[in-house]
Amino acid sequence: MRSRPVPRQPAPSLGVRVRLALGDLRAEPVRTVLSVLVLAPLAASWFLLATIAGSLDTLGKVGEARNVVVTENDVFDLSNIALGDAELQLATAAAGADAESVTPAVLRLVKLDNRVLQLRAAEVPLWSTVHGLRLLAGRLPDEAADEMAITQAVQTATGWQLGDQQRVFGTSFTITGVLQGSGSKVASLWLPLARAEALFERPGEYQFAMVRVAAGADGDAVRARLRAALPGYLVLDESAIQAEATRGVRSLGELALLFTSLGIVGLAVGSGNATALALAERGRSVGLLRVMGFTPAAVRGLLAVRALLLAAASLAVGLAIAWPLIAARPSFVLRSFIIEPRLQPLTAVLGCVLSLASAWAGAMIATRRALRRPAASLLGA
Repeated sequence: MRSRPVPRQPAPSLGVRVRLALGDLRAEPVRTVLSVLVLAPLAASWFLLATIAGSLDTLGKVGEARNVVVTENDVFDLSNIALGDAELQLATAAAGADAESVTPAVLRLVKLDNRVLQLRAAEVPLWSTVHGLRLLAGRLPDEAADEMAITQAVQTATGWQLGDQQRVFGTSFTITGVLQGSGSKVASLWLPLARAEALFERPGEYQFAMVRVAAGADGDAVRARLRAALPGYLVLDESAIQAEATRGVRSLGELALLFTSLGIVGLAVGSGNATALALAERGRSVGLLRVMGFTPAAVRGLLAVRALLLAAASLAVGLAIAWPLIAARPSFVLRSFIIEPRLQPLTAVLGCVLSLASAWAGAMIATRRALRRPAASLLGA
């Protein structure tokens, strides 16, 4: 007597797949926990590296759009740059009426508390209008006294407070103000120009000539005239020179972004391996599902949901690991720039979506070959 074929079961709903997958994961809790612990470090590293990459990507890209900087070509070794009144006069004549001001600026590097920080100096009345600084607390330093201001990023990184004294190039300076800066100026110590000239005992020697282009003036034309008047000098808008100075640091962000991509691939491989291991050990259970009428597509969907649940648990654990690490280190110094890593919500959501998609892809690849086998072969496994 011929046996009647088992009718195919209708495709299980998502809710049924989730319940079956959860039941399978609960059946072997130790193996499930081990799988999550293997995938969680990959998820945590993704969040950490993506946070660092995002923080480094914007470094040096923000600057005063109307500032044109004249300096020497070696912007990486500030000690070799020495502009004087002759360069300022040439820049003033070349810019003409298209410039609101042409003023000097000093920039040096100083090591304090095992951190390399920027020491900047300019005429105090120009700190806001030309350099984009804003006083947040305290008062601006007096050029006749040993006083300085620090940016909020420096205060966050060092813990220095108003009234504290710090020794800079052999002189003890009192912190009188906290400033908000932008671009590469976000982490700096600031002195009045006259006080910096006295500190370095080099009056009339500067690192930059800052040309403030008038509103409505043709910035390209101003730069062209400056290059013609000062051949052999570097003439760039401020955002461009900041990007040039921070190019090496930002390249580390690109490297971190590359490793985040590898982390996504690692999650796909890990999910695929976990699914392949489940198929190898539970081939008989998969064969029973086939005999009961589940199509290969239905079984594949069930295993994909299982992989997604594992990935979701790994992401939750990974985020729980990464979040305190990011919060515990609100800032760090990298080549005189203070980096403030922040895990943006969009970054977290994007990481979760990509990770779940990679887990689904890994499960699909792992099940494709195994489910081509007939049900009888799986039952005999």
